[in-house]
Amino acid sequence: MDRLWGRLGSVLIVLAAAMSPASAQWDASKASGFPGDRGRMFGGLPFPTGPLPPRPAETPVSPALPMDVALVAARAATAACAGYHVGVAIVDLAGMPKLYFIADGTAGNHAYTAFRKAFTALTFRQPSEQVGEATKTDARLRDRVVADGNLLTFAGGLPIVMNGRLVGAIGVSGAEPSAVDERCAVAALRRIGATPTD
Repeated sequence: MDRLWGRLGSVLIVLAAAMSPASAQWDASKASGFPGDRGRMFGGLPFPTGPLPPRPAETPVSPALPMDVALVAARAATAACAGYHVGVAIVDLAGMPKLYFIADGTAGNHAYTAFRKAFTALTFRQPSEQVGEATKTDARLRDRVVADGNLLTFAGGLPIVMNGRLVGAIGVSGAEPSAVDERCAVAALRRIGATPTD
């Protein structure tokens, strides 16, 4: 009987440790897969009672467009794509979202497509469409794109270069064909004085 209680006690200790705030604070397995997403704190449930573990350090903020400039770019892209329902995403230099801009009447999924185009342009420092062209002759690159759910090589993602410095990327999604998305992204870059990448 003592052995049974001993084993039961060990099981309870293991369960308590597994459910403790310190170990349950972040559930990275439930993260979206987008850059910087740490998942849900405490499994998405309210804070537990009692003392909380120390708050994790904030992720350093990377260089990016100021928000007012990002909004000007998003509105310029949307205006250039008049007649289409487009979404715009702008990412910072670390590939993390700076802005999702979904015009009225546009389906929200365009935020994710635009993000992936922008992330691709940032990752490879070139327009997303050029990355797509390169995958046709570069098997290793093709495999890398297929393996990373954040990469998308449709046209519409462009690096943002301000005063000779890369500061992030923009993606536009929703126009057909996607070459129109790229033209709208170029218009956005010109509107804010960024250098369009050919």
